[in-house]
Amino acid sequence: MFKKNTLAALIAMNLAVPVYAADAEKGDMEEMVVTATLTARDSATSPAFTSVITSEEITRTSVNSLADLLRDTVGVNNRSDSLGRDEIQIRGMGGRYTLILVDGKRVSSIGALWRGGDFDYNSVPLGSIERVEIVRGPMAALYGSDAIGGVVNIITKAPSQEWHGNVNVEFRGVDGGEEGAQQRVNASISGALSDRVSQSLSAEIYQRDAWYRNDADDLTEVPGLEEKESSSLVSTTRIKLTDNQNLDVDLGYNNDERPYGRYSAGDGWADYREQSIERFSYGLTHDAKWGWGKSVVYLKQEDSEIEDYNSRYDDPQDRILEEQNTYFKAYGITELGINAVTAGIEYREQEVTDKVSYADTGSESVSTTSLFVQDEIAFTERLNLTLGGRLDDHELFGDHFTSKLFVTYALTDAIVLKGGISEAFKAPDVYQFSEQYQLLSCGGSCYIPGNPDLEPETSTNMEAGIEAGEDGWHLSAVVFDNDVEDKIEASYIESLGARAWVNLSNAHTRGIELDGSVTLTPSVFLSGNYTHMFDAEYSYGGEDIDLENQPETQANLALNWQITDALNGNVSANYVGEQVDYYGETLPSYTRLDVTGSYEITDAFGLRFGIKNVTDVDLEEENESYYSRELGRNYYLSAHYSF
Repeated sequence: MFKKNTLAALIAMNLAVPVYAADAEKGDMEEMVVTATLTARDSATSPAFTSVITSEEITRTSVNSLADLLRDTVGVNNRSDSLGRDEIQIRGMGGRYTLILVDGKRVSSIGALWRGGDFDYNSVPLGSIERVEIVRGPMAALYGSDAIGGVVNIITKAPSQEWHGNVNVEFRGVDGGEEGAQQRVNASISGALSDRVSQSLSAEIYQRDAWYRNDADDLTEVPGLEEKESSSLVSTTRIKLTDNQNLDVDLGYNNDERPYGRYSAGDGWADYREQSIERFSYGLTHDAKWGWGKSVVYLKQEDSEIEDYNSRYDDPQDRILEEQNTYFKAYGITELGINAVTAGIEYREQEVTDKVSYADTGSESVSTTSLFVQDEIAFTERLNLTLGGRLDDHELFGDHFTSKLFVTYALTDAIVLKGGISEAFKAPDVYQFSEQYQLLSCGGSCYIPGNPDLEPETSTNMEAGIEAGEDGWHLSAVVFDNDVEDKIEASYIESLGARAWVNLSNAHTRGIELDGSVTLTPSVFLSGNYTHMFDAEYSYGGEDIDLENQPETQANLALNWQITDALNGNVSANYVGEQVDYYGETLPSYTRLDVTGSYEITDAFGLRFGIKNVTDVDLEEENESYYSRELGRNYYLSAHYSF
């Protein structure tokens, strides 16, 4: 196993590589992605199907959270719960199968608070985001466990040599239902401290009141969107060590509170919950360009403390949970003839402390050591083959190998065919494999113990499609088929007379994704996407069952009009098709409409405004069995100042 002294030795080796996305200039990044290969590649010819959201899109649409924006991209569904907590699903796979990265580095608090937590989607200020890359489909060959559905990589704004900054203030009021007012303030600044040192700093404060569909004073009503207070801060100091080497020092802080409130209620009774997370992260990244190629090495430490109060718990009802994650990664990139080779090593150590649930020791830890290699082979200028492989040595579950094969072929300069086969896996989480863990379930009336005999979940994904585009238009079409085996479920075991974690079922998703955009006139831009699931099901007891709360069809259409040099308008429609609930009942489709705009008063000062959910869609009114909620008709106004 990979011991701490080995980790220290590897750091001392000073194997260096480029900062994430450092090899692409800011202007080039509009057409480039880095998540699929660990280096900048043209999105059309990269060995994956990706979507990119820019910082301009984030500010233009005025979203409540990153998850609120992601749900409008192709292949993505935000399965928010009855309190509005987000769960990003990619290609029908649940939130547990979506890997969240910030600048290529893992973010996680799910080991300590595994159910109902969406803290990882709010770990950085929205104003600090330069772009978000979504890779649809398995990426375990490069990123390891958890990347079965796909990867969401949040890329933050890098330090710059020229001083500049911005401040944004926003207010949102809700017309449908009661209460729900929201306020957000964020600010960013970046510039050079000296010839060799530059700095970027971003901060955000966000507050929202609980929103109720009907009567906030009705003690039998649970809010459709819970109260939330959050603050976050991220900082990067970049030191130019030599002409070819940089050192980044990253610091992050995130505090996300969900104040005391009802989460379940009925006639004469109610359950109450209060949760918060305080997260600190520290990181060092060394990147360099050498005569033989490029290299990167980083070390990241993430410390989280979660307070979890629930009126359903046995004493103590107020519990303190902690999670510490240590990440280390080093890799190099070099070109050998027609081969572009990426190879590296990765180490992850996770420790979870919960003195109530871990009945014997009060904590549990696990580590994984990984070796990975990827070879991009350019047979001709138009034909490329990507081969990838990764060997993970899990402390408890032993060795696990995943592979990837992907082909791209450029028919013309404007049309690219591509497809491949990728494997992925997900090791059981700490709470699932630890025998001493006692998970409260059954509405607070039973416990589910961990099972050390579990096997990792595995998947095989096949996908094929076309990317086409020239100046003024773009089109992507892809078909995919994803099989997951040994899916871990909590099920009643007759021999135990209780529920337990077991490798019980297999899951299968198959569908088509269409994504496109076109410039109709110099001032009018149209974009849209369409996702249809032919199959989204899992096997249980020999029977195929539809995945609940997974829309059969989703579609988005947006029209952006630059009315004048200063005034911009945007109209978008989001269609969510039929889906089934937990009991197999069909839930109706619905369409949400948004109208937004912006006005640049000066080069430095501007306003953004709009109406979201114009038709005031109410899902519970459509069908009481809807798991998710849509915020009622709401209005926002924001002002931004750049300097």
